Formats: sequence, C-alpha cells, structure tokens
Amino acid sequence: MENLPAEPALRDTREITKALNSLDILGFDISLDVATGNIVIDRVPLGDQDWTPEDWDLNSEKWSELEGEITDFNPGFRLMDRPKWLRSPTALLSEKKTKSSIMVAVQAKDWVKDQLTRNRPYLALFGERCSFRKYIRNDASTHCERCLQFGHHAAHCRLQARCKFCHETHHTKDHHCDVLYCTAGKGKPSSHTVRKCTSCEETSHFTGDRHCPTRTRARSPAIEPPRETTPPPAE
Repeated sequence: MENLPAEPALRDTREITKALNSLDILGFDISLDVATGNIVIDRVPLGDQDWTPEDWDLNSEKWSELEGEITDFNPGFRLMDRPKWLRSPTALLSEKKTKSSIMVAVQAKDWVKDQLTRNRPYLALFGERCSFRKYIRNDASTHCERCLQFGHHAAHCRLQARCKFCHETHHTKDHHCDVLYCTAGKGKPSSHTVRKCTSCEETSHFTGDRHCPTRTRARSPAIEPPRETTPPPAE
C-alpha cells in the first residue's frame, strides 16, 4: 500500500481489513497518524472548597466536564488522551489546594504551536484564563543551563544564573573573555579558558557535559528514578 493516501484508506478500512485478514495478517489498526505533543495547563480548578480526591476517580464525571471545557471553549485544541494531574489529588487536598496543574496530550496543530510561541499563552476554563506551556520531562540527570545544577530544566529555574565557563553569576550566553585581543565570541569559551566542571571538579570538561561522571551516576535508577512530570510553577 505504498503511497496510498490516508483519507481513502480510512474510508475503506473494512475492505482493507478483509484483504489483510485473507493474507493471515492480524492484530493491526488502521488510523490516521497525527503529530501529538504534551502541554501543561496551570491553575486548573479542582473544585469548590469542599472537593475530595474521590471527585477525580477514574470514572468520575469531573473528567468529562474538564475535557468538555477544554475542547468546547478552545476550538484549536483536540485532546488525544485523558488529562492527568501532575500531583495526586490526595496530596493536593492535604495542602488545601483548590487549583493545580494538569498534563494533556493534544494534537500538534499550527494553532497550538503558534500559541506556545507567545509570551503567556492561555486557555479559557470555567470562566477563567489558565496559562499553558510545553511539557518538559525531568529526571535526576536533567541539567539546568541556568544554575548548572541537576534535576530540573532552565525553563523552571528560579536560582541564580551561573556561567559554566568562568563560574561567575551571569548567564553562560553572556560570557565574554577579558583577555586583550581574545577573538572568542560572546557566550563562547576561548583557547585559554580553564576547563573545570562544578559538578565533579574534573578539568577535562565544562559543567553539563554529557560524559560528566556525576551526570552519568545521576542517570542510574538506583540513585533516583525519573520523575514523571515537571514541577508546576508556584501558585
């Protein structure tokens, strides 16, 4: 079926299934292959002040209500799977939260991509504006290019920036060499930049190098398994 257009194939799934079954080809599915992406929607209402974790059980009507809000009032979004809370409702209730963040798999349409390039993209949910962002997976070996520490991404970092070349308190992209007549460009190391990793103290590489022994050990499940989600912003 090389070069078979998708739409005719989807219209003729019954005939295609019969033909493949006659060739003893079983256990397949015919569906349109679409690009998807995960986003995080922040400050989504959990319910009123008296909400309980049971409100968000697997078969709860709350999920259908939330999905309806996302798709009915935000026409550019098409959900590809059920949303999920970044943290368990039980933990959120213990902290007396009434709003939190969810992760949603959506079809990566041009409208979604365009929204993500804006300064503060948002969705309309339950009469409020809820900002959203691209989901970034974190684990123990994730290296922050802002503070040079492990365990989180620069997009969520609120710590002091530090340069991986000179270790001063500025962004690496703003680094410049003070040596007279040095031709190294802004944000680049020069031939005389002293290599030293602040994570392992070795002088064979800069901080964040993928071969850094500290980063390699952080990838080991025995130290810390990958976290399922990125931390939501402070509420």
